[in-house]
Amino acid sequence: MRNPLLRPRALVAAGAAAALALTAAACGDSGESDADITWWHIQNQDPLMSTWQEFADDFGSENDVTFDVQPIENQAFKDRMGTASQSGDVPDVFHTWGGGVLAEQVEAGLVQDLTGKLDCIDQINPIALEPYTIDGKLYGMPFDAGVVGFWYNMDLFADAGIDAPPATWDEFLTDVQLLKDAGIAPIALAGADQWPGHYYWTYLVMRTVGLDGLEAAAEAGDFSGDGFVQAGQMVADLAAMEPFQPGFESATYGEADGQSAVMGEGLAAMELMGQWAPQAQRDNSGTDGPANLGFFPFPTVEGGTGTTTEWLGGGNGYAVAADAPDEAVDFLCYLMEPENYARAITEGNLTPVAVDTAAVAPDLNADSQKVVDALATATGTQLYLDQAYPPAIGGVINEATEGLILGQLTPEDFVSMVNEAWAAEE
Repeated sequence: MRNPLLRPRALVAAGAAAALALTAAACGDSGESDADITWWHIQNQDPLMSTWQEFADDFGSENDVTFDVQPIENQAFKDRMGTASQSGDVPDVFHTWGGGVLAEQVEAGLVQDLTGKLDCIDQINPIALEPYTIDGKLYGMPFDAGVVGFWYNMDLFADAGIDAPPATWDEFLTDVQLLKDAGIAPIALAGADQWPGHYYWTYLVMRTVGLDGLEAAAEAGDFSGDGFVQAGQMVADLAAMEPFQPGFESATYGEADGQSAVMGEGLAAMELMGQWAPQAQRDNSGTDGPANLGFFPFPTVEGGTGTTTEWLGGGNGYAVAADAPDEAVDFLCYLMEPENYARAITEGNLTPVAVDTAAVAPDLNADSQKVVDALATATGTQLYLDQAYPPAIGGVINEATEGLILGQLTPEDFVSMVNEAWAAEE
């Protein structure tokens, strides 16, 4: 049995082999602020945005330091962090998903080694630390962890005559057609953001060749196998059914008319998304979200080696710049103080990474419990590919998946693009 939490496959090898040519001098303030601590995070919606600000204000007052807190939308954050990393000037505290992206930042000398520096480390499930551990050293602290699955509007499923979620890909396609026939948009997708689309190709590869096959391909830098081409064809076949909401091509994830808002407003039946989805649906739609929201694993593929207990997933964490002040490290543990962390879990609907979940979240909400239950029965996990692999590889996978969905690329084109990207990194 594989690790039941988030295992960044091919993490160290890929990160070390493809380190960016980044400047190693990390100034720790990204050149934009005179504050003692600059903090970039992606909680750009209330209530957690205000909670994070309040924590920074309280910690600052108690420790006589000033904060420049910058909440940034997910894709914009990735773009800004890429630019900041290229310049060698990253924020003191910044969001990270771990994986190959973090590995390259470590290789460039931009990130502080947190090994032995976090007094709160015993409160965190050691398994949740794995995506942030590189060559045996810890470079980030998680505050949330979970998996990607299909969140679905049970009322819309019922309206289409669907009484149970699909277990196989063929059943999934049948349900997509039933939803279309009922005049319901089957799937909400943020086509403009690319990263939500890559979940489909990744999961289909996980189901066709399994986690071992995916890991072997990453280690070899070769995605030419039949299962990878098959996964691309299946994405293309799904897209040909026109299952996404109108205008998905230009939709982002977090805008008022984006993927999460479409789900929150009940304008699509399902979305393939991580543990943050229910809260994002509420935040971005300005509604209470679907009254009956269900969750099911990505279906199996006939003849494939992957199973529904193998999950794509990842956590949310924070890294600290190499030259950040000591207070920046202390602040991470301030977030994990039981009272603070319990509040964050409740207000942000986070999936806890605590050793004793019941102690910090005795009344975990139903949506988060679904994710916790999935993790409890997981036999294997895969970190999001655009984070597990070096940015040059992950970016190509995202772009190529968009090309498949829009009918601009063939499955063979997809594989060629990814293989060429791996070759260029060697």
